[in-house]
Amino acid sequence: MKNLKKSFIALIAAFAVSCGDPELPVELFPEMEYGAFARKLSQDGTYNYYEIPTSQIDLSVEYYDANNGNNIASYAIEVEYIDNATDGAKSKDKVLMRTINASEFSTNANGFLSSDFSLTFNDALSTLGITSADIDGGSYFRFWFTITMNDGRKFDYNNTGPNMMSSSAFAALFRLNVYIVCPSSLEGAVTANTYDAESPDHPGTVFTVSGVKDELVKVGSADNIYTMKTDVALGCWGPSGFNYSIPAATGPQFTDACNVLSASGSDEYSEEWSLAAGSVSVSGDSKTLTYTWNNTYGEFGTVDLTYDDGSLWPALTN
Repeated sequence: MKNLKKSFIALIAAFAVSCGDPELPVELFPEMEYGAFARKLSQDGTYNYYEIPTSQIDLSVEYYDANNGNNIASYAIEVEYIDNATDGAKSKDKVLMRTINASEFSTNANGFLSSDFSLTFNDALSTLGITSADIDGGSYFRFWFTITMNDGRKFDYNNTGPNMMSSSAFAALFRLNVYIVCPSSLEGAVTANTYDAESPDHPGTVFTVSGVKDELVKVGSADNIYTMKTDVALGCWGPSGFNYSIPAATGPQFTDACNVLSASGSDEYSEEWSLAAGSVSVSGDSKTLTYTWNNTYGEFGTVDLTYDDGSLWPALTN
């Protein structure tokens, strides 16, 4: 066995001498084509559906290539709109939004070529030829970034490895999703007056309840989903002699989607709740929110809701 091993080693040595340097299956680093990327240093801002004129995303990038960024000719930015609300019916294909040429690069405190720039909400809309009427909260703009080298080569999302973009060490900025947000702040202590409330258990009987105190609270970590802290039914069944109040822990929830209010979820009796179509409105002085709720048991009621501290409601509808 030892002699067999010695013969095998001798054969390998002879092969190496006769064939010279072996041809490697991969390129050594000095022989590879050098690419380029813009490293994202920071990102700030949001696209607020209610504040389009002042909404923008502020970005700072550093440029990297084999020559400290000096072989980069430009950094182009395209934008498209991705419609999440109507199954893509409003989506818009990407269009060139702007190009940052090398002459606009500056040297930052770290000694690297860099750019600080903003992507405004208005510019994204105008580039795509759309207005606020063509977009919805929860949908988003997708930005695409392309580096063009002095020799004409291009580096973008499609020819850059995913590790370059996902790794914090590189943070190569070749694609960016910016969602349209609709900040919601409906929480607060409220007083409810419920009228025209009916139940199949009491046919022909209409209940009216005034001055019920409760609190509209956010659900979990969501910033636009709410429920009543004590009773979503707001005590409307008390006068009937039966307590059909719905504790918040098991009760339905209200969702504010860019001022469009909806109700969903089931109560502790497994009845699904919703809001009657077109029933949500806010008074002319913005102090009273009105809505009509109903459930699958056939119960319903119309509610006037005011904030105890006199706060105003946004222009809610459904």
